[in-house]
Amino acid sequence: MTLQLLLASAAVKLLPMTEPVAASDAAELARVEFDIAPSMVEHFVPAQYPPGKGQPGYGWPSRIEDYTVDDALAERLAAYPGLEAHWFVREPIEGHAADFGRTMKFYSDSIPFLLFRPRSSGACWWNPFSWFDFGEKVPLVVYLPGNGELGTDLAKQFRQMGVIGRVVGDGFQEEHRAWLLVPMPPERGNVNMPKGYPVQPRAPLITLLDDLVLKVVEMSHAEGESAPPIDEHRIYLTGLGCGGSMAVAMSLDHPGRYAVTAPVWSSAPLQRVVHPDAPGNWWFGYEESIYSAAIADSKEYYEKFWGKFRADVEGFGGSFTLKLYSKGDHVWWWDAMWESAEFWDWCFSKRSDFEVEVKK
Repeated sequence: MTLQLLLASAAVKLLPMTEPVAASDAAELARVEFDIAPSMVEHFVPAQYPPGKGQPGYGWPSRIEDYTVDDALAERLAAYPGLEAHWFVREPIEGHAADFGRTMKFYSDSIPFLLFRPRSSGACWWNPFSWFDFGEKVPLVVYLPGNGELGTDLAKQFRQMGVIGRVVGDGFQEEHRAWLLVPMPPERGNVNMPKGYPVQPRAPLITLLDDLVLKVVEMSHAEGESAPPIDEHRIYLTGLGCGGSMAVAMSLDHPGRYAVTAPVWSSAPLQRVVHPDAPGNWWFGYEESIYSAAIADSKEYYEKFWGKFRADVEGFGGSFTLKLYSKGDHVWWWDAMWESAEFWDWCFSKRSDFEVEVKK
């Protein structure tokens, strides 16, 4: 499968702007704002990547290797049949040390990840249509973990099971058959994220995650009959804490690539500009009492931010939801969101019709 199959048919090339431009309509103005947003903070101006092999996040050369499974991890994997452990290894990118300075020491070209392949539907005697292969594609759910689940020990990923336990369950798969990808970013992967990632999405860790997603999609199309291929138009991002901020950055970096972005308890993205041709579908989850207290302390800021963001998303045809949750009977309050049929039904009703690639 070629990279072109991963990218949708429509593309918009945005040229860097160095001075204000008078726009004839809201969409044109939004395109200009989107293009100049990363350069509004000088320290986080995106670095140029080496030419010739494509850019990171666009399918940089990489491979998937086996992950050494010890007894502790094997016991956890056995409880969730279908989960596998792997390494994603991307070809090193020359010049990153100079390009990204002090953030480089927290950067890696390889990360471990968990992967769940849905079972093929198979033939059923009572359903004659099941005997024919119509090439059905299914969605991919990408879960990005929080600060407590970073590093290289995949056993730590089983500390938070709200997404993993839900998606790989038989009941969920019967209703929403899907792949599940759970990357494990390096320790301190959230360094500088409140400023660096929302303002400059195209950062080393974010491109690594993007390339992993592309690799898994490509791999799914080469699986043959062992698992259905991933639908490139139905990739759903969700994440906890810093993982939610990573999901926001991935969406801002590649408008239209991800059909859903659902951050949970993450920092509000400082770059409030969405692309008018691919505004996306956004679901923000927060804890009720904590969010209410934050609103009370910074009401004007929150009203301005969410008002602007919601207006842009909805005005250009996307959808926006901000929902508050309480712990209730759950171990963690965020599990109330991920165990909600309302949330998953909303996700699986969304698709991205095309991708807008922003060229710098």
